[in-house]
Amino acid sequence: MPKPKTSPDLTPKPYRLLKSDIAAKLSARSTGGITYVLLADTGDEPELHIAVTANEGGGLWSKEAVALNTIETVLDAYASAPFPTKALRGAMLGRSSNNPPFCLAVLKDLGLVAPAPDKAHQHVKAGDWAAFRAEWLAKQGEPVIYPEPKQNPTAATPATTSSASDGAESAISVTARGKKRKKVAEITNSSATDETDADDVTSVTDLTTGEADHAPTAHA
Repeated sequence: MPKPKTSPDLTPKPYRLLKSDIAAKLSARSTGGITYVLLADTGDEPELHIAVTANEGGGLWSKEAVALNTIETVLDAYASAPFPTKALRGAMLGRSSNNPPFCLAVLKDLGLVAPAPDKAHQHVKAGDWAAFRAEWLAKQGEPVIYPEPKQNPTAATPATTSSASDGAESAISVTARGKKRKKVAEITNSSATDETDADDVTSVTDLTTGEADHAPTAHA
């Protein structure tokens, strides 16, 4: 009996943006990098989430924010043994074949996984995940909405534009950061300036519709 199709929840939600950076892809043959964000819930008991927001080099992926707790539960099933890239399929609802390698590339960039010393193309958990959570959840971060809400360009008026610009406390869209080539410093208690140009906004906004099932594989 075929498994039922699943799709990620891409409803825009409020988060705290703690970090935005670019991770190298796993394969040396792949071009470009993967832009990702580290997010925290805004509730009383927040969790950390990671999400890939841009891909240089082509290929579809799921833009869902994946809870770090979910990822750790999946990896702990291997009892500290090396695990293949496909192991991360269980951590995400999106079915794109790029999801596991992209997620793994982000975890590697964060220092939470490392290549297995005696198993080619496999990895092991690394670092202190509990300390990682405590360090990043202690940061105030920047209020954002992720994914970026879809907007009707014809609905904007000078009055509403002025109102939006006057609301300094309003959350900004995290996906507007796009494919920045320059690595972005970790965001602490101070607010960060959005450096994305118009072309970057367009290229990322086009991806807010999510992913297609059985998307073509891009070497990651």
